[in-house]
Amino acid sequence: MITRWRRSLAAARAHLGRSVAALAPGADATDPGNEVLRLGIKDTPAIGDELRRRLAAEPGLAWLTVDRAAPGGRAVDTGLLNPLTGRPMTGSTSGGPVNILLGIIDLCVGTDGGGSVLGPAAATGLAGIIGSGLGLTCPVERVSTDGFAFRPALGVIARDWPTARTGFRALLRASGAAEPPAAPLAGLRVALPRPGSVTLPDGADMAAELEPYLRPLWAAGAEPVAVDMTGIAARERAMALLREIWATADLAVTLEGPVDLLGRGDSVVGSLGPPGAALQARGGKYLLRALNLVGCTGIALPVPRLSSGLILAGPPGPVGAASGG
Repeated sequence: MITRWRRSLAAARAHLGRSVAALAPGADATDPGNEVLRLGIKDTPAIGDELRRRLAAEPGLAWLTVDRAAPGGRAVDTGLLNPLTGRPMTGSTSGGPVNILLGIIDLCVGTDGGGSVLGPAAATGLAGIIGSGLGLTCPVERVSTDGFAFRPALGVIARDWPTARTGFRALLRASGAAEPPAAPLAGLRVALPRPGSVTLPDGADMAAELEPYLRPLWAAGAEPVAVDMTGIAARERAMALLREIWATADLAVTLEGPVDLLGRGDSVVGSLGPPGAALQARGGKYLLRALNLVGCTGIALPVPRLSSGLILAGPPGPVGAASGG
């Protein structure tokens, strides 16, 4: 009988040089059984060998693939297609989400400088988490194409929210970070876009599209705080908003997308004159491009809308991470 691991291993081999950069060390010499979660880790030196070993040793996880990363760390990967949209895959954590959709792995660990975990998760209808607010960052410093200094956040993308939470807890343990406490929803102040302040690339009003997904929060006692989010497609404006918003809110929620379907949310493209700027503006990325840069915890949750997701942002610190989770 061919086990799930062996089927996944064969599929990973078939995609070598595409979404799979390499097999994990020893992946073809073992069969951990059907109960484990199959893990991919991004092909980047920002995730060190020791962290890879610790993740591979986490109970319930089995490391299968080293996943492709967008060349140069770009926010789009022009060498890999999104299986859902047929457009260039959102990056730079690009290969892992594709491998999840292909059924090769259940979850992947990646890095997010300016949206490179949350963006790919939303673009592929998957769940994602980044841990900037908990200090879960890589020990390297970089500068974005548009001039912002940052340390990449560590994060997880998974087939669904329960799997993402399991993977993120494993990442916290492997990194030596503490899990944040649970936070009650009653009384939680939730910032959301004021109607008419953000128009999505397909012409929809973000506030109107978001409202149906927020009803469980209001039923649980959370309190809405409408915020003028005009201009948050620009990273600098999104960063400023996220720094200001915590005076009146404990959590911010947006609906972002369609990601890289009607445009290209890539600062390289955006730097190339008016045509590039217009194409970037239609990339469907908003707060997700800024969360790591201002030290926030971020979550992407799938919605039944092509290449889109709910983005939840919590302020820096364990309390903010608890609000988002």
